[in-house]
Amino acid sequence: MPNDSNKRPVVMVSSTARDLPAHRKEVEDACLRQGMFPLMMERLPASDAEAISASLGMVDEADVYVGVFAHRYGYVPRESNPRQISVTEMEYERAVERNIPRQIFIIDKKQPLGDFTIDDIDKGESAERLAQFKSRVETENIVNYFKSPADLRAHVINSLSQLRKPDLTTFHYVSDIPEPPEPFIAHPYTLLQTHRLVGRQPELNLLADWVAKPDAVVYRARILNVVAVGGMGKSALTWKWFNDIAPQEMKPLAGRLWWSFYESDATFENFVTRALAYTTRRPLAEVQQIPAPDRESQLLHALDREPFLLVLDGLERILIAYARMDAARLEDSQVGTQRNLRKTADPRAGRFLKKLTQVRTSRALVSTRLYPAELETDGGDPIPASFKSDIKGLADEDAVEFWRALNVMGSRDLLLPVFATFGKHPLLIQALAGEVKRYRRAPGNFEEWRRANAQFDPTKFPLLQDAMSHVLEFALRRLSSKAQQVLQVVAAFRMPAHYDTLTVLLIGEGKPCLDERELDELLTELEDRGLVGWDKRANRYDLHPIVRGVVWSRLDNIIRRGIYEQLLDHFQSLPRQIGLQSAIGLADLAADIELFNSLIGLKRYDEAFKYFKETFYRVNQYHLGTQLLYAELLEAFFPKGKDELPTLSDVQNQYSVVEILAGIYWNQGEILKAAKVFMRCSKALNYPLKSLLSLSSITRLGGSLRYSESTALKVLGLARAEGKHKTEGSALYRLGLTLAHRGCQDKAELVFRRAQRLFSYRRDKDSSGVVHACSSLLSLWSGDAPGARAFAEQARSFAGTNQRLAEIVRILRRDYIRATKLIGIAESQLGNFEVAESYICDALQRARIVGVVEEEIDSLIALAELRRKQQELQVASDILDAVWEPVKRGPYRLFHADACNVLSRIEHDAGNQAAAIKAARKAYRLAWCDGPPFAYHWGLERARGLLKALGAGEPLMPAFDESKFEPMPEVEIDPADEFGAASVEGREGG
Repeated sequence: MPNDSNKRPVVMVSSTARDLPAHRKEVEDACLRQGMFPLMMERLPASDAEAISASLGMVDEADVYVGVFAHRYGYVPRESNPRQISVTEMEYERAVERNIPRQIFIIDKKQPLGDFTIDDIDKGESAERLAQFKSRVETENIVNYFKSPADLRAHVINSLSQLRKPDLTTFHYVSDIPEPPEPFIAHPYTLLQTHRLVGRQPELNLLADWVAKPDAVVYRARILNVVAVGGMGKSALTWKWFNDIAPQEMKPLAGRLWWSFYESDATFENFVTRALAYTTRRPLAEVQQIPAPDRESQLLHALDREPFLLVLDGLERILIAYARMDAARLEDSQVGTQRNLRKTADPRAGRFLKKLTQVRTSRALVSTRLYPAELETDGGDPIPASFKSDIKGLADEDAVEFWRALNVMGSRDLLLPVFATFGKHPLLIQALAGEVKRYRRAPGNFEEWRRANAQFDPTKFPLLQDAMSHVLEFALRRLSSKAQQVLQVVAAFRMPAHYDTLTVLLIGEGKPCLDERELDELLTELEDRGLVGWDKRANRYDLHPIVRGVVWSRLDNIIRRGIYEQLLDHFQSLPRQIGLQSAIGLADLAADIELFNSLIGLKRYDEAFKYFKETFYRVNQYHLGTQLLYAELLEAFFPKGKDELPTLSDVQNQYSVVEILAGIYWNQGEILKAAKVFMRCSKALNYPLKSLLSLSSITRLGGSLRYSESTALKVLGLARAEGKHKTEGSALYRLGLTLAHRGCQDKAELVFRRAQRLFSYRRDKDSSGVVHACSSLLSLWSGDAPGARAFAEQARSFAGTNQRLAEIVRILRRDYIRATKLIGIAESQLGNFEVAESYICDALQRARIVGVVEEEIDSLIALAELRRKQQELQVASDILDAVWEPVKRGPYRLFHADACNVLSRIEHDAGNQAAAIKAARKAYRLAWCDGPPFAYHWGLERARGLLKALGAGEPLMPAFDESKFEPMPEVEIDPADEFGAASVEGREGG
């Protein structure tokens, strides 16, 4: 493909025309969507020679060949064609001769005629030639099979996206990765208030002690966290230390990396990928091919091997409190400090931070508004090897020096009482200085300015936040209307705005600026006032979060709407970057996210959801980080909070948002969060059966066995009443699972058999596989390891077969992963430890790749038990360390009980009787759930047996109280049949 970025790649679209007009139109649109120009000849010239010449000329002009073949061989010229082949085959042969990329699409053989008529299908000799041509094409190329015009379009977009090289420099600054020890500055810091850092000597001394003074307490920390509210100068402090002091104090130093999570593409996944490429000196493309869990492990190993310095700026942006669409405009007063909000939105990031404290050679410096919960104990203290340093306002002398460094005047006695009202906050000092400098009567004279602004009096506000807002109000008050418009447009972005983008939005008729000169003047003023930061290296403009929040909060709805409409028009005019099912990075979605955000800001929720479905939800579902993005986008449909329904006009769309969002929470291990969304919104939507099925599963995992069973029974009754047999089968196996957990083995087996017969009758192998997995689990609990293995093998063979998924997709499905894990557990029970390890580790890796926390936790527990059996007790205990946080976060009560039972056996084998008793009692309490008969029978029995063997008593627990149970709304079910019907045989569809 040509390297000239100004030339649109040309695509030759080769196909028969008469039978494929709709398909060709979709291919044309797909090419244009990818920023490529389609060459198409809908009518051939009159003469054969001209037809051949024109067609082959288009191939010669093309950069890419796209062949679309259905039921016709195509026009065969009689002249100048000794082999008597079609023009379509000639075009293909010329593409092969030129060796240009070839993308081939053939109609699915099993696809009904659909839009085709009998006249569209070749017969006789033409049909034979077509078959031979297709066979050749299939042999020589990777082929995609399509079923409809829309399906073809999806395939074409996906294929062309692999060839297209999008230019994203407008949205992100992508730094080259240098060779260590040269520093890797992924995102330059641009918001330094002065050309040099003023003050902060105690903080700089602490940082020096951290790396160079072995007898200092802080020296033992591997992670030092600088914590302060926005605008306090923590980034400026760490930037100064990273550049000027660390190279002198931290010796030896293999390399140093600066990473800012304030950047829109600076995700945890991107950090790990680029940091690994830097520390291991490997090409980025090579590192990107490594599975995410392995990347994390390899990065930790590299940091343990050589002394690197990592600076993670703005870490709060990956915490739950700030993981939202409007995070860039949040004021600190809008964000709570509850522990759950201080957890990482991505559990992998939290686990990585904890592991980072165990690295022996490298160090990490973190700047953040909130201290990560993963780095503190249950009592609220930093965990070992993590240090927390709270940064407050400037010292008196430093505050005055900073004021004067900004070229403004004022006596110390006059300035300090004012500064004290807003905590000597550096950003506010600069903002106030910028206003005083522009006081026309006496530029830079604070005393004269204050006399002329009698309303300025931050001392009248008892609350620090109110005093801060008061200062910023005055700093913004005297801005010209044009400067305010520039500031407002930059504030509307979720990311730094490139200069080229600002020229489009701000220059022209009806816009603030007449030309670029005027725009430059306004930007210079805003930079000088400390309101805008200019990244000269990337020519992008950004606001400090505290300024962005105040600027945005001052706008009325009319102004906000006008800005959003501007942004919407701009981003709608840009070429789309993504293709259906394309495995691109989330950074490539920057323009789409801004467009979506504009629709949300305009309260055009229905359009936003349509855009979500057409754009984001078609990105490869297994791309890491995608689900977190989905959650962030979907939460925007709940402006009144998730106690209310999504703000959409269509009920089905409301349900879709609920279902997708809760499913994401579930996959990410937030099952309590998922249950709340399902419960609150499903009730308002009259309990859709799919939601109730999910609720049954989620509440079972959370230990609410009575609720889980009641919910499954409700769905069972409704499904049978409505004749929904697939839903009936799903309700049966969920009911069976809850019965199995309760220890009702005979009933569970009966229900599983009924579900299996129903799915077998419907030839639903996917669902049959899920039931086989349930039966495998029950066999494991019952001690029948051979039977469990047989069930699990059958489950794995069925996974994903209904949809005929590609193998790479099939083996990443939850049911495939679950079955693989169960085979491993069965092999472990059979004593085949080496085989068991291969299966369990395989399941664990796949679960981590697709981010299914539930299967990851269970695989870790199984692996810990396997290591215990192999007498690798410390290894087993270390594996369980990765379990405790996610089982609590869920909370996964049943997995938590299993893990505690394994821990008890580990401690018992190690001779730690007190610890073994403590763990067994915790397992007992967790497995108690609602109390017998609605207890986790198998976990309870294991804990009971351990306590008996240890000579310890069972803890006192409350009995099950039916009066405290709130069942699902009543549903009519035949009281003669506990499962709603006596048999599945003999019923239509059953």
